[in-house]
Amino acid sequence: MDISKLLTDFLGLITLVVGGTAIYLYKKQKIDRKRDAASLILQEIRYAEEQIRNYRNYHEYKLFDRLLPTNSWNDNIHLFVKDLKEGDIDLINSFYARAGYIDVVIRKISDWKNMPSLPMRMPSASIASQIQGEPTVPTGNVQSGIVPFVNFDPMGETQKILEETSMRVEFIFNTPVVEKLRRISERKWHQIF
Repeated sequence: MDISKLLTDFLGLITLVVGGTAIYLYKKQKIDRKRDAASLILQEIRYAEEQIRNYRNYHEYKLFDRLLPTNSWNDNIHLFVKDLKEGDIDLINSFYARAGYIDVVIRKISDWKNMPSLPMRMPSASIASQIQGEPTVPTGNVQSGIVPFVNFDPMGETQKILEETSMRVEFIFNTPVVEKLRRISERKWHQIF
């Protein structure tokens, strides 16, 4: 039997098999990517919530840690638009926005603490009182320009912002929204649709 005649006789079937295989592999790759992204997002949410819980208990973040070392949600949100409702997406967006903001504040505190210490020129009594919000009674040698300056914390407001934001983060790991992501992450390889 001639192979070229056999190929031409079954060209339609061969095209159908090759096309079907290509479509199957495309769908499988898309599902695998969505499943992997969902697993990574679940891990990020769990880790960030754990760090925030630790802060709420001990009132301290480790400056070398980040709540969201990677932000898989922002990179892969388009994969979940059909699976999640608008409110679900908003809830996850809010969590990631607050956790990301906490990361920014922690980075600013770390940068400030790692700045080389420079000799500070003490502000005058009137500037010190404006910064501290207290009336100042000059003490010491005012003529020489030496004014004692106490209780000045330039990162005090930043610490307050960190505290407020950390206390307002809504935990979502044990919610129905994240349960939907968990189901997506646990899909088997043969569950294409």
